[in-house]
Amino acid sequence: MNTQERPPLFSTKLVFGLTVIALGLIFMADTLRWYDAWHLLTWWPLALAAFGLARLTQDGILSLRGHIWLGFAVAGFISQFGPWGLLERWWPAFIVWGGIIVTLRAIFPQPKRLKKAKAGSPSPTPADSCDPGTDATQVKP
Repeated sequence: MNTQERPPLFSTKLVFGLTVIALGLIFMADTLRWYDAWHLLTWWPLALAAFGLARLTQDGILSLRGHIWLGFAVAGFISQFGPWGLLERWWPAFIVWGGIIVTLRAIFPQPKRLKKAKAGSPSPTPADSCDPGTDATQVKP
């Protein structure tokens, strides 16, 4: 595998795996009575923010999925740590945020990501082509 085919280091799979490990360690510390781990679980929006940042890293700064994850993270932080009623008053700001991202994506279109071909089916080279318009070496009948 060369460096161009290497998957990105910071990905949603990595974030998911680390989140599951962290939850397991938190619950283990709680069941062994080492620490009252439920206080750590109030920071659950951090996992959503990590998913959003991973999506933005993979898909680009205008990734709609990344901004959706970040929007849920911000809403979670506001509901967990903000004054009561703050989310109820400022929820239209999330609609404005989404509209800005959709508008920027329309102005600056993102390149389509190509799906990776399976390793067992390589694409033909021009020398192997059956197209008569190419300069391929062909057997004439």
